[in-house]
Amino acid sequence: MMVEIKTLPVEVELVLDVMPCQAMRRGYDGAPKSHACAHFAEWGVLHSYDYGKAGPPPEPGIVQPSIYAGKRPVIPEILSGCRKAPILAVGINPNLPGWQERDRNAIHPYFDDYLQYAHYFRWRARDKLRIPQKKYEELLGDRPDGPSVGDPLVDKGSDIEVERMPVKMYEQYQTLLDGLATAMGWVEHKLAVGEDLAYANMVACGGARWTTTLPEGGEHMPLMGKERGRAIIKECFELRAHFPRQLLQSLPAAVIVFSQATADAFIQRLGRHFIQGDPLPGEKLATLLKREFRMKLGTRSDGEVIDTRVIFSPHASANPEQFTEARDAIIAHLKQEADGGKIDLNLDTGHLRRPRGGCQFCENAIYSIGACDYRDELQPLSLADAGPLADAARSTPTAERAEHLRLLDDFMRPEPSAVVPGDVVALDAAAPSAPRLVLHGMIATMRQGGGAVIEDGALFLHAGRIVAVGRRGDAAPAGFGSVAPIETNGVIFPGLADLHNHLAYNILSLWFPKPVTQNRSQWLSNRDYKSKVGKVMDVVANRQDLLRALIRYVEAKLLIGGVTSGQGMVTKYGGKTLFQGLVRNFEQPGDPKLAAIRHRVPDLKQQDFQSFRTALESGAQMLFHLAEGTNQRARDQFKMLVDNDFVKPNLVGVHSLGLTAADIQALVAAGAGIVWSPFSNSLLYGSTLDPHVLVQSQVGFALGSDWTPSGSRNILCEMKIAALAAEAAGAPITAERLAQAVTRDAMQLVGWQDSLGTIEPDKYADLTVVTRRAGANAFESLLKATEADIQLVVVAGHARFGDRALMRAAVLDPNELEDLQVGARAKAINLDHPSSPLKGLSLAKATSALEAALADLPAARDAALFEPQDDSPRIEIELDLAEVEAEASAEAADFVALAEILLPQSVPLDPLTVIDDAGFWAKLDGIEHLPGYLKGANGLKKFYVP
Repeated sequence: MMVEIKTLPVEVELVLDVMPCQAMRRGYDGAPKSHACAHFAEWGVLHSYDYGKAGPPPEPGIVQPSIYAGKRPVIPEILSGCRKAPILAVGINPNLPGWQERDRNAIHPYFDDYLQYAHYFRWRARDKLRIPQKKYEELLGDRPDGPSVGDPLVDKGSDIEVERMPVKMYEQYQTLLDGLATAMGWVEHKLAVGEDLAYANMVACGGARWTTTLPEGGEHMPLMGKERGRAIIKECFELRAHFPRQLLQSLPAAVIVFSQATADAFIQRLGRHFIQGDPLPGEKLATLLKREFRMKLGTRSDGEVIDTRVIFSPHASANPEQFTEARDAIIAHLKQEADGGKIDLNLDTGHLRRPRGGCQFCENAIYSIGACDYRDELQPLSLADAGPLADAARSTPTAERAEHLRLLDDFMRPEPSAVVPGDVVALDAAAPSAPRLVLHGMIATMRQGGGAVIEDGALFLHAGRIVAVGRRGDAAPAGFGSVAPIETNGVIFPGLADLHNHLAYNILSLWFPKPVTQNRSQWLSNRDYKSKVGKVMDVVANRQDLLRALIRYVEAKLLIGGVTSGQGMVTKYGGKTLFQGLVRNFEQPGDPKLAAIRHRVPDLKQQDFQSFRTALESGAQMLFHLAEGTNQRARDQFKMLVDNDFVKPNLVGVHSLGLTAADIQALVAAGAGIVWSPFSNSLLYGSTLDPHVLVQSQVGFALGSDWTPSGSRNILCEMKIAALAAEAAGAPITAERLAQAVTRDAMQLVGWQDSLGTIEPDKYADLTVVTRRAGANAFESLLKATEADIQLVVVAGHARFGDRALMRAAVLDPNELEDLQVGARAKAINLDHPSSPLKGLSLAKATSALEAALADLPAARDAALFEPQDDSPRIEIELDLAEVEAEASAEAADFVALAEILLPQSVPLDPLTVIDDAGFWAKLDGIEHLPGYLKGANGLKKFYVP
């Protein structure tokens, strides 16, 4: 537990809390298993020193008369420099000079005195310390040295000569300050690292690398591992909150986040606090550097919002060339803050003005390490204080501390989500526990070129990845000798992708407009739609228990349809992890190798241009509902994109129904792509994209089932609709081409092709196995497959759904399986996931809850008033068509507010499958404007009913 002193300033409390942290953990933990933070001791012992005299040195600086303190583990670090420096540089954890052979003469502080510790970290700026090389060699002689050698260089307590050891990283910090001064014309400045730019780390303890996994060539390094990494983050960043406490005490005007690894960690942990720029986990530094980011630090008691500019930068010493290229852009960001008055030069001191908030780090009631050079300009954060803090007696530590802790509580309050990612870099938590599996069957690798289909293949999986792909009888990779193969007798595909969906609505059954419409606004303003879709979802969205049931149901529906990666899983705030786990989420993959996509549903208006341009410039794939309809209004959206230079390689046009052949060719020329949703197009607008244009233009396209109110129940159904549309048009879109559209091509459209979309060694183990049909090739077997033909679905190496016998053979614990029937075939689903907050909620229970609510909607609505108050995280799903519906209604000539629309007494729950929905065919045949090729015994039905 951290020290709890009611009147101690936060900046002083950190000294008392951080300095002994590792010593306490290693020395007093009596548990059978050592504390995770003991990992840092595994980096060994390095040369250490102490000051020669007790107490803080009388003069500033880190070069002081020193004595040798032996070989010691390195102590944890607090912020280096002035606590109120207006610019804060951030890394993951401190580096470790002396661990590498090139700088064995490095020497680290090992103080027993808190005042010396505080003094050192106040005055450490551009240098660390070392023993002069010649002196070090003289003292060492021919003895070995290194972190595994405990022999001291000299006797403990002996005088030791030390000198400054320039640190490239810190020197590069100075170039930023000098560049800012030049850009602003500040001739008489004294800007310096340690005074105007301080630096801190997200974790206090040091290591040569952050080794949740060992880097290439780093086999000799101590492995932290993901489990200990999560525990370290929880201890240091969350429970003790070392970095957040310092951040909210410093309240810097600008934060510079150095390195891709730190950027990923920073965004992953603090992304919800960004109020401008919307950085994405895994987004590359080159794109992050192009945008303006602001992060909210809190709100003062008087309502003033405190924010900071966040700048992402390459690592200044590890990647010096990248940093040099980026330096001007970083300085330009800082200059913008200076131009806006957030960063300002104090002509009296020659340094930057200190940000709001008090500071008693140098002088306080407990100790003094020297006078504060900026005391006259400090303004208290607490409203209980008034005026500058020049007179220490006028400040009220209790009030200032209370304000700090209030900000900290608000800042650290968990997002309404039951699971906070534990590792600095979030990965699929289930993957490491995935068992060794060997699958036999026909393998449709979906690779380009020859050998794409292996007739009698063997697939080896472990820990969430594909280990090897071969033929039955090939020698098994190491570790698989005793693993019994699972005979699928099916066709093994890469996991299927559904690239267009609105999953929150997928509890609702088929709805269609009468008559057919020409653009989205027409059916969205329809009274019947508002009643049977809008009002119903209003009820569900206001019930926390129903939201959890909804998420469980729609994710299971994806799995049963063979989907391993889905689009349209979005929450307004909180609950993000509810849509993570069983199926990969294109919007929030939680994996640095899988870049998150962006999506936009509403039509683009002039006021949206800047935010849309920013989104495109981020480099993330942008899925935009483009030209959804058949009239000129729909096509005008494409013209708007062209006129504003928005047709970019990372644009993916969802629907694109209103585009001409020339428009689609323009997309191809720009490297953009399309998501085709033929069923929804046909049901809402009476037609779909011309399949001939898709073929002739060679546009990259994927398929999306859209949503159940007007689209396919799953991607298997959508493939069949696409095949029927192509057949009716006489267009040569083969079963193989459609298989590509839901595997390889889909992953290429979103930029995930390096990890998913084909079956190849070292790719993620996401697979869909379908029944091998007599007389059909691999791709025809997939096209003809119904939900009953889904033999096995594997996500991150875990079997999630499939034939009951295969599932029992493939899972770690058969007792975790939930049995169900699909098309009269015995199936099982595995909903167990280590990081899922829905753990324990079965599909049967979720189904029952939804059926009951939809059977009596007025009662379900009224029950929301009496929801129990418990500790469960509150969530809000994003009904991404609600905004578009509101716009459409406002434009309609016969505008009717949603409040005036009657809530139906009941609506049916949309079934999980097509194969088990006997009433589906009559409903389909009753839609007058639906193309004839979809109806009757020779339409869609022929795939499902013998």
